[in-house]
Amino acid sequence: MEEGKRKIDKISMIVMIVLTVLLLPVLIVNLTLIVKGSIHPDTPPDVFGVAPLAVTSGSMDGSREDSFAKGSLIFVKLLDENEKQTLEEGDVITFRSSGAFVTHRIVSVFRDESGKIVSLVTQGDANNTTDGAIELENVVGKCVGSVGGLGDFAMFMNTPVGILVFVGIPVLLYIAYDVTHIMIINKRAKSSNSAELQEKMAEIERLRALVEKQGVQESAEQQDARQSTQTPQSESETIADKKEE
Repeated sequence: MEEGKRKIDKISMIVMIVLTVLLLPVLIVNLTLIVKGSIHPDTPPDVFGVAPLAVTSGSMDGSREDSFAKGSLIFVKLLDENEKQTLEEGDVITFRSSGAFVTHRIVSVFRDESGKIVSLVTQGDANNTTDGAIELENVVGKCVGSVGGLGDFAMFMNTPVGILVFVGIPVLLYIAYDVTHIMIINKRAKSSNSAELQEKMAEIERLRALVEKQGVQESAEQQDARQSTQTPQSESETIADKKEE
C-alpha cells in the first residue's frame, strides 16, 4: 500500500514538472510580449530581436516557398537602419500601416542618388494590387519563418479564456497538488508519531510490569529469609527448655 502511494506521488510530481517546464516559458514569453507591446506600441514586441506575429488575413497565401496562410504564426527579425539597406526584391517585410503591422513581399525598391534605399513597394502574394510606396522608416523587420496554424493558437493564448486554460488552470492544479501533498505528508507524520508513541507507551508498561514483578520477587525472597532465620532459634530454645527440665 505504501509503495503504491509512493508511485502515485512520483507520477504526480513528474506530471507537474512537465507542465511547469512546458507552460513556464509560454508564460514568460507572453508576459514579455505584453510588457514590450505596452512600452513600445510602434514596434512589434520581440524576444531576443525576433517578434512573433499572428497572421489575420490571407493576403500572403500563395505557392511560393515562404508564403503563409491565414492563422499562421510568423517570426519577424527586427532591423536597424543599416540592415534595412540590405533589403531587396522578393524579401517579405513587416511595416507599419494605419496603426497596424502588415507583412507583404517587396516587389520594387526605390533608391536615391547615393544608392540608399528610401522606399519600397510591397504586395501580398494573394493580392492583385500593390500597397504603394512604403517609406523605409515605416519598415520594422523582415520575415524569417512561419508555422502554419500556430497563429490562431497564439491569439487564443492572449484571450482571457486562453490565459485561464493554459496558465490559470495549471497553476491552480499545481497549488492544489502542493497543498494535498503537504496534507498527506503531515498525516503520515502524525500517524508515524502516533505509532511511535504507542510503541513507547507499550515499552513503558512492559518495564513497569517488569519492575513490579522484580519487586514482588525480592519481597518474597526477603520474607523467606526471615522465616529461615527464625525457625532454628525456636528449635534451640526448645532444646534448652528440655535440658532445664
